[in-house]
Parts: sequence; structure tokens; C-alpha cells
Amino acid sequence: MITVAVSLNLVIALFCFYVAWRLWRLSKTLGAVADSLVIWERNTHGTLNPAVIPPAILLGQSGTARLRGRYAQLHLQLRRLQQVLAVVSVLPSASRWLGLGKRSRLGSGAQVARAKKR
Repeated sequence: MITVAVSLNLVIALFCFYVAWRLWRLSKTLGAVADSLVIWERNTHGTLNPAVIPPAILLGQSGTARLRGRYAQLHLQLRRLQQVLAVVSVLPSASRWLGLGKRSRLGSGAQVARAKKR
């Protein structure tokens, strides 16, 4: 009975040591990641500091703003063109519905022949 209790305690202790070892490794990894992020933040702060923005970034920002404005204008023109094309594509069928389409020559000739006979 004592052997079972000692062996069970030994198994539990080994499992706890394994978990503690994994947690220790995880803490080391997280510490390294945190250190890397701090270094990265220090390096980028000097580059992207709002008080000292490099001219290249300012030039890129103004170019992007102009490009967005031009894209909005082109998008509006495209929508208007699509609307015009939709109206133009409907015109042939609308003229048939309204009876404004050209009459066939055969039909016109038959009507003229009937009119002459009268």
C-alpha cells in the first residue's frame, strides 16, 4: 500500500515538474518576444515620430491623397457612363414598345399598294 502511494506521488511530482519546466520555457520565450517588441518600438518611434516626419513620408501621403481624390472622380465618371449606357441599351426596345421603330419596306410597300387600289 505504501508502495502504491509513493509511486503515485512520484508520478504526480514528475508531471508537476514537467508542467513547471514547460511554463519556465514559455516565460523565456515570451520575455524574448517582449524584448524584441520593445526594440522594434524604439526603432520605429524615431522613424515615425509625428514631430519629425521624413519628407519622403510626407510626399507619399500627399500623393496618396491626390490619388484617392482622382480615383473618386473616375469612379463617379464610370458610374455616370454606366447609367448612360444602360439608357442607350434600352432605347431600341423602348422604340419598339412605343411604335417608333422603322417600318419594314415590305410592310410599307404593301400599304402603298393597298392605298393605290382604293
